Amino acid sequence: MSYKLNGKKISMATAALCVAVPAFSADNQPNIIFIMTDQQTADAMSNRGNPFVKTPAMDMLAADGVTFTNAYCSYPLSGPSRAGLFTGKMPIELGVADNDDPLPAKEIPNSLGFMLSNAGYDCLYAGKWHVPTVEIPDYEFGFRKVSGMNDMKLVENIKDELAVKREKPLFLVTSFLNPHEICEYARSQTLHYGEIEIPQNAKLPVLPDNFNAERGLPESVMLHKQMMFRLYPTRNYTSTDWRNYLYAYYRLVERVDKNLYDLITELKKNGLYDNSLIVFTSDHGDGVAAHRWNQKRALFEETIQIPLIIKLPAGQKGMEEGSLTNALTNIGIDIYPTLCDYAGATVPGDRHGISLKPLLQGDRTGQHEHIFIETLLDGVNIRGWCVIEGEYKYVYYRMLKDKEQLFNLRSDKGEKKNLAYNPKYADVRKQMRNRMLEYAKKTNDIMLRKEMSY
Repeated sequence: MSYKLNGKKISMATAALCVAVPAFSADNQPNIIFIMTDQQTADAMSNRGNPFVKTPAMDMLAADGVTFTNAYCSYPLSGPSRAGLFTGKMPIELGVADNDDPLPAKEIPNSLGFMLSNAGYDCLYAGKWHVPTVEIPDYEFGFRKVSGMNDMKLVENIKDELAVKREKPLFLVTSFLNPHEICEYARSQTLHYGEIEIPQNAKLPVLPDNFNAERGLPESVMLHKQMMFRLYPTRNYTSTDWRNYLYAYYRLVERVDKNLYDLITELKKNGLYDNSLIVFTSDHGDGVAAHRWNQKRALFEETIQIPLIIKLPAGQKGMEEGSLTNALTNIGIDIYPTLCDYAGATVPGDRHGISLKPLLQGDRTGQHEHIFIETLLDGVNIRGWCVIEGEYKYVYYRMLKDKEQLFNLRSDKGEKKNLAYNPKYADVRKQMRNRMLEYAKKTNDIMLRKEMSY
């Protein structure tokens, strides 16, 4: 037996996953355009003052919206980060620790596609999915697939959909691959959308201040890098190699910015730019040579802090266009309730995130006092966690030497001075460990609970 979702037949098993959500007036439901890049660190935009990259499309969104300067992912790896983002749960709650781990079937009914579809939205998905398949199965997660993963053709593939005059509000996800191709660049592999040529007279980016802050890193992090040499071929990089890496990375950011510019052009052409809630972010960051690190996984600021820009629909009162907010935000748990809030969908009671809608409307109360990020170092199979509260960040890796880190991000953004073993900061360390214990109990993280209980 089959049923219909947005006019499309689906199996009884899939239909059984759907959650009944009452319909809401389209007048109160803006179109929602959710745009995501892959592996873009927060500062890889010219509107953040980075002189080595030009991002006019991202700058346009920033000028028309609100930029979150303190936004983080929940897990610095695509699969777990995206699984959390589309369900509003932390990866540990989902049992998703790596890119190949599937989303549990019981979580699909309350994933964003079904939540907004059942709230009356026409839900479309274009581009990379990776939960865990690279491309999204048609209708399986409440979305109709309108384009596969192809940054260069994505906008062209959805032009006709953008031109449709709809009776329902639109929820469109556009998910681009780049600048993820920096992984292939580092491994000297062929890039999907053309190679990056570095001219002899190119003005190479300077290395970050914390480039040489590799000494004293947790032993588990360094062993992970050694064991996974295929992913970290940068181990033998010279300073010039690293500067070339940064040059290539920023060119890949500019490529995806051009794709974003084309998307914005089409949205404007079809009257969708002004009257839509537009959210721009990335699933996680990149090492960008900090601590001589490429890739992700490790809990450095560069790998876990990501861009987040939200543009309100025209006419809605709220924060001024072009404004900044330092509100502590975790996209892995906060995007979900935010989109549900705008769509009029009721968030299940077991979510820990906070809707950003009140903040965007000018109410700064009720925001996070602290957030948590988790990871798994493959090759050594060692889990890691961090908590950020106020100016402090505490990091804990489960095994080996130097497994604790404590940084004052206000005075040491580059994480060069570990305070975890300084007696002067014993009370701060204790407080942060208590926060982790609370988090472990809330998410039923048995391993972390055991680690924080001594």
